[in-house]
Amino acid sequence: MRKNRPNWQLALLLLPLLFGSCAGTVKTVGYANKNVPNYKNAYIISAEYSQYIEFPGILYNGVSYIVLPDGPAKEHKKIGNTDIVIKKELEKYGIHAEIGKKGDALEGFDLIVEYYDTWRDDLKKVLDKLEIVFISPTGELIAKSTYNMKELHNYPTPEKEVANMIKELLEAKPE
Repeated sequence: MRKNRPNWQLALLLLPLLFGSCAGTVKTVGYANKNVPNYKNAYIISAEYSQYIEFPGILYNGVSYIVLPDGPAKEHKKIGNTDIVIKKELEKYGIHAEIGKKGDALEGFDLIVEYYDTWRDDLKKVLDKLEIVFISPTGELIAKSTYNMKELHNYPTPEKEVANMIKELLEAKPE
C-alpha cells in the first residue's frame, strides 16, 4: 500500500519556484569608448518628478477576483530619495558627488548622472523601474543601467537596487 506524502512536503518543494523569481532585473549597457573610468567629480541631476502607476483596482464577478490592468504611469511629485542613494553609492567609489537641478551651470565635473524612476502601489509605494544614465560633460552617453521589477512582492527600493546598478555602470564596456 502506498503512503500519501504530507502536503507540507510538496509545499516545501514548490517554495523555490514561487519565490525564486521575486527579484527584479538589471540591464546595463556601455556606449562610449572609454578605458577604466577615473571619475573624480559627479553631478547628479535630481529628478523634479517621479512617474507613478496607480493601483487599478479589483473586480469581483461573483466567481473570482480580477485585477484590472495597469494604466499608464503619470507624473507625480518626487517619490523617495534616489538622488541621495546614488550620491552615497558614488562616494563609496571615491567619487565626489553633488546633487543639483537640470539647467544648472556645470563646471568641474567629469561625470553627469541622470535618473528616471517609476513607482507603483503594492500595499505601499515600491520601485517599479529605475534608469540611471552616465553622461560625459560634452553630452556623450557613457552608460545606462535599467532596473525593472518582476511580478510578486519583493518591495524594491533605491536602497536595494542602486548599489548593483552603480557598480555595473562603472564597469560597463561598450557593446
